[in-house]
Parts: sequence; structure tokens; C-alpha cells
Amino acid sequence: MKRSILTLLTIIALTLTACAAQREEKDRTEQLQARYAGMTDCAARVEVSDVHGGETLRYTLDVSRKNGETHVEVLSPEELAGVGAVIENGEQLTLRFEGTMLDAGSVGRGVSALNATDVFLRAVANGCVTERSMERLDGETDALRLCFETEREGDKLFVTGYFDGEGLPLYAEIEHDGEILADLEFTDFTFRDILTS
Repeated sequence: MKRSILTLLTIIALTLTACAAQREEKDRTEQLQARYAGMTDCAARVEVSDVHGGETLRYTLDVSRKNGETHVEVLSPEELAGVGAVIENGEQLTLRFEGTMLDAGSVGRGVSALNATDVFLRAVANGCVTERSMERLDGETDALRLCFETEREGDKLFVTGYFDGEGLPLYAEIEHDGEILADLEFTDFTFRDILTS
């Protein structure tokens, strides 16, 4: 009898612990989304792998975002260093090189190295969270893993992001129809201005 009561108490304690952990993950997710939705200014250094036609291209980018505009500058590969882009409201794309600006029209339906960080930030701020869990990234860093469903020009995208304890992005993948379009490794990220309610 005592053993049955002890077993029952152990099961109840484990269930309460699991519920508390799930509640904590949900609260942390809501706070993180609110932080990104209220963000007006940030800067990042991002290593982007862009997959097109079976070929993977790798870029190192400096990215900044302020008041709805995302500015991107290519640091590597060396032959593209200095090429930049401005993405306004996730749609209008302007290319920049050595002081020359070129209106490139709409960024269209695709995900590229130039707009991948913008797609990620918009998904975190406004996407629908479909999964959340705590995971170990690269076997050493505890991270909050969030999966977002978002839409871009009528296409459904799935964005998976890993965040450290302070809500800074560590790694992300952007997927469409089961295919990884881009992955992003954040080597630096800074919130420079956050609106608070």
C-alpha cells in the first residue's frame, strides 16, 4: 500500500514538473515574440548558407534593421564584398555597390542570402508558433527551439530558430515544401532599440 502511494506521489510530482516546464517554455516564447515584434533597431553578423538548384553558397553578412528597413552588406566571399542591399518592409529591394544604388524591384517569392535574415526576423515577430522545446544545439549549448509558420507571397514557409537564454538568435533554418532554402548562423546579434509597452 505504501509503495502504491509513493508511486502515485512520484507520478503526480513528475506531471506537475512537466506542466511547469511547458508553462515556462510558453511564457518564454510569448516574451520572445513580443520582444522581436517591438524591436525597431538591431545589428547582426550572420553566416548564411543559401541553397539554390542543389548548390549551396555561403556568405558572411553584416545585417542591420531599423524602422522596417533591413540593410545587408556582404563581407564574404571576397568577390562580392561591399555589395549591399536595402529591403523595405520585406518587399522592395534596392542593391548598392560603391555608392551606386539600383532599384531591383520586389524581392519576389524566393529566399536568398540577402533577405534570409529579414525573413527570419519577421517570422519570429509575427509567425505562428507550431513547436517549442528546449534542445542542446551542437551538443553544448542549451537553446529554446521554436518553429514558426509564416507566409511569403502566398507560399507557406517554416522557420526554425534556436535562441539562447537571453532570447538572442543562435541558428535558424528556412524551409519550404520540405526543402531547406537557407540556414543562418548568428555569430553576433545586438538589440539596439526596443519599444516597450
